[in-house]
Amino acid sequence: MITRANGFDLHTERLFPDGRRYAFVCIALLVFLLVIYSNSFRGAWQFDDTPNIVENRHIALKVLDRDGITQALRAPGSDRISRPLAYLTFALNYRFGGLDPAGYHAVNFIIHYLTAVFLFLFLYNTLRLPAVRDRYGPASYGIALLATFFWAASPVQVTAVTYIVQRMASMGGLFYIMALYFYLAARTAGRPWKAAAFGGVCLLTALAGFATKENVAMLPVTLWLFDLLLIQGATRENIKKNIMIAVPAVLLVCLIGIVYRDVTTLLSGYENRPFTLTERLLTEPRIIILYITLLLYPVSSRLMLLHDIELSRSLFTPWTTLPSIALIVILIGIALYLARRRPLISFSILFFFLNHLIEGSVLPLELIYEHRNYIPSMLFFVPVAVFLLTVIDYFSYRKALQWTVIALVVFLLAAQGHTVFVRNALFEQPLFLWFDNAEKTPALSRPHNNLGAAYWNLGSYDKAYEAYATALSLGRQTNRSNRGVNLYNLGMYHFHVKGDMEKALGLFRSAMAAYPGYWPAHHDYAVCLIRKGDMAGAKETILATLSSWPDNARFHHTLGYILLREGHSEEAIRVARRALALDPELSNPFCVLGEAFRQKGAYGAAIFYWNRYREKHPDDMEGNLALVELYARQGDRDALARTVGRLLRLKGSKSWDEVIGEVLGGAQPAAYRPDPAKLKAIIAEYLKDEIPRSTSGGNVWRRSVVG
Repeated sequence: MITRANGFDLHTERLFPDGRRYAFVCIALLVFLLVIYSNSFRGAWQFDDTPNIVENRHIALKVLDRDGITQALRAPGSDRISRPLAYLTFALNYRFGGLDPAGYHAVNFIIHYLTAVFLFLFLYNTLRLPAVRDRYGPASYGIALLATFFWAASPVQVTAVTYIVQRMASMGGLFYIMALYFYLAARTAGRPWKAAAFGGVCLLTALAGFATKENVAMLPVTLWLFDLLLIQGATRENIKKNIMIAVPAVLLVCLIGIVYRDVTTLLSGYENRPFTLTERLLTEPRIIILYITLLLYPVSSRLMLLHDIELSRSLFTPWTTLPSIALIVILIGIALYLARRRPLISFSILFFFLNHLIEGSVLPLELIYEHRNYIPSMLFFVPVAVFLLTVIDYFSYRKALQWTVIALVVFLLAAQGHTVFVRNALFEQPLFLWFDNAEKTPALSRPHNNLGAAYWNLGSYDKAYEAYATALSLGRQTNRSNRGVNLYNLGMYHFHVKGDMEKALGLFRSAMAAYPGYWPAHHDYAVCLIRKGDMAGAKETILATLSSWPDNARFHHTLGYILLREGHSEEAIRVARRALALDPELSNPFCVLGEAFRQKGAYGAAIFYWNRYREKHPDDMEGNLALVELYARQGDRDALARTVGRLLRLKGSKSWDEVIGEVLGGAQPAAYRPDPAKLKAIIAEYLKDEIPRSTSGGNVWRRSVVG
């Protein structure tokens, strides 16, 4: 250890694994992880992927320029910079692969693989430090290898790897372990310039971690603890000296935080939680113990995205609350007791609890998520690996027993890998994931509501309604806002499936009361009023909500539609263009623009915008019917032939009256308001002219039918 007597020399040079061992780790990890995560690349968008990536216009990076990159650093629906590095990687994924999930999964896998490699490097070199070298040096490679494989293959990590948006957790973990590794490299460097170089890289990776996810904020405390226990040595003199340095630093950070941030706002989130601060603090120890059991016994039946956790109302309700707190205190006590004798074991235990502190204490976050173990569990398997290798070494005189233990280790890794593979399969389709979660947590509302959404997206509306109704009847949401979403989903069923506007309006009103910040409820309440013919009420609703969501493209589109129906074509054009400027991927404003220009008699512009709409919706009846009228007015018989042919294919056995009626009476109000008699006359006139020509030439009729 470092002392004045030895000249503050660690007696160690920077030691990398030798070439063959290092190559084996890299190749073996890659092959093993590729096998168990091979089906993860087929995973679909899930849960929070939608608002953070799919519907996040900030990450829709088309050009790699300064403005695009700056925009990508912002949180969804906000101008506030949040987790900028994570969102930047999503934007780069979008730039090179659009919204194909496979590319995002590939990046997530690479991040997890690199994290495992750096975890091995950190463990291997830590085990060769003077403080632990005599005890673990000969077994350092085996301990580091086994602990890394157990961590990388743990099924608990699946939600941090296969659940795309949780790249925030895994990438934060990558920079965290890189910072630890380069700090170790700096502290064991033989020359000052090497120490400075490694220290600089440590600082850069730490900053990258802070820019990825907030829980990396525990890194400075971890580095301090690591240095004290495993480099300096936990002597009384060193502890006293470090405390004298650490306490003023912590107080200074707290003071800066109080000055620049209203601490009370950090706790305001409890207004939207079904638990209090006291209940959270009492419940989290039970959750931490659950995390430990999941890491030790990670069978598929115990793993899920949303867990159902009974709240701890007191130290004795439920009865496991006090024992959980006592067990954590005992484990921390053991770690402190072992600080001098077994600093590696001590650090591994303290590392786990320390890195659960941010997400497992006072902040009003959701109570439990498995991905929160990604960083805390990095050293969890070090004591496990030490124990297993000690047992193998102990039975060196009995080869049969030795091979039995080795076979057990191989079995455990294979079992973990199989569970990872099974868990990955659930992420291939939202229906699989939420059906599994609802079965495992039958009394929790949110999985049933999400299951209903999965059924809805597949067109199974009645099954969706059953799941939505079950969620509402259970009344056990993970936050109060979820009730609003649940009510909104039921309203959508009555609106779109049953056509019961009064029922839908009532549910939308209840949804807005339960979750005022959920803009879809406000928007579809206005759309429902439009369908009822209450244009004044719809306009009043939209204008009121625009004050809260001034940059919401859908509100601008709906306002443009209302203005169009009121006969204000110029204002409708202006508002629809504003909607497109806010969200270029939105297609409905093209309908408003096309109809507005048709009403103005600017048929060329109208054709342009309706074609822009039809590019994204080639089989949409409204767009094709509008273009039939416009091509007829322009006398463009070739374009008319193609469009009528497409309509004949789309309408099937339906009559033209049925087709036009469905467009005019659909759940989503149509911008195009044709004269049915005139439109049918155009189609009939065209077909009457084309039928005789088809008997002589054939080509024109075939083109008009086939399109």
